[in-house]
Amino acid sequence: MQLTVASRTDVGRVRTNNEDSFFADPALGLFVVCDGMGGHSAGEVASQMACNIIKRELEAASKQREKYLQSGKPSDIKGLRKAVEAAIHTACKEVFKKASKSPEHAGMGTTVTVVLIAGHDKGILGHVGDSRLYVARGGAVHQLSEDHTYVNELVRRGALTKEQAKNHPQGNVLSRALGVQPNVPVDTMVFDMDPGDTYLLCSDGLYNYFPNTPELADGLGNPDLNTGLNLLIDRALDRGGHDNTTGITFRVGGEPPPEGHATAAEQRIAILKRIPFFSHLSYNELVKVVGLTQLARVKAGDVFITEGEPGDELYVVLAGDVQVIKGEQVIVNLNAGAHIGEMALIDNAPRSASVRAQSDVNLLVMRREEFFSIIRSEPVIATKLLWSFVQVLSGRLRDTNEALARKELDDDELEVFIDDGEG
Repeated sequence: MQLTVASRTDVGRVRTNNEDSFFADPALGLFVVCDGMGGHSAGEVASQMACNIIKRELEAASKQREKYLQSGKPSDIKGLRKAVEAAIHTACKEVFKKASKSPEHAGMGTTVTVVLIAGHDKGILGHVGDSRLYVARGGAVHQLSEDHTYVNELVRRGALTKEQAKNHPQGNVLSRALGVQPNVPVDTMVFDMDPGDTYLLCSDGLYNYFPNTPELADGLGNPDLNTGLNLLIDRALDRGGHDNTTGITFRVGGEPPPEGHATAAEQRIAILKRIPFFSHLSYNELVKVVGLTQLARVKAGDVFITEGEPGDELYVVLAGDVQVIKGEQVIVNLNAGAHIGEMALIDNAPRSASVRAQSDVNLLVMRREEFFSIIRSEPVIATKLLWSFVQVLSGRLRDTNEALARKELDDDELEVFIDDGEG
């Protein structure tokens, strides 16, 4: 994957020392931003330690990355995702150990946002704290990371609205940080990458001066990444510069896919959003779901679901046409945007019908294992998905009951017709 990279850190207009650290290596496919905290120089120590340890650990995991590059298998990217998580856990333990042994470093910690380019148009995010990862694509900017702050936790639970959170007095209080305790929960996410995507990793000293996320597009959309990043950091400094300000931008090489192109990440997200099961998910949550899926191509005439056989995949038709067949009878023809086999994500019952490609078909495939992995690791997404399943199944049950009621009515009318001697 060809990448163009720009990076910069600035102490700001108020602070005398810079507690931010960063690392950017396109050859390694690794990008890290850390925002340290602690008295005196402790924050600088914590953030620099975290960067160095994560680099060391993920360099040691290069064989796992090479394995995935060669195979493209979901099981291999799962191993690479675990390596990112393990690297952050190791950094947490070592920072905490140093803080525990050294009085001048007591209580130090750091945020950390890591991106590892896995290959096959996939990236892996590892994240603790309130530094952020954004993506600019299709003229819009989206935040991919989730802030680990006290206020954001209240918003996620529905105890605060986003408007109430904006000026909350505890808005900067972290609910998670690396190194403050020997262990910390780490958010990890696999996400899809398209040619033309521009990513920004940054500390809060940058994004706090851009309360309206779309304004970041001024810099991220610049053809020259260095010019664009300097624009964002200089604007943050002009607006106050009360904190250290750090950013890394990188852009995926190649021509962006045409708008609405079936295999583009943005289009897959849009199609998934239209499916009732996933309609309540936010953009960030849909990115997490799509990141666990795989693309498949089926040739015209091939059957990819067979009646009576078990299956564990949900299929979404991205492009092309398919036929659903029961026995020898064609039940329905489906085209792009249709989804097939969602109940296979829940149970192992035999397929109730076969599905055959009428033309060459591009499919988005989610397997039960990946579905349950997100259910286990993401309580908010799990709640939304399970609620959607209940709503959809409830609707189907009502439709079935109404159909049965109509059939009983028709049978009763037929019986009266016969009893009257009209038959």
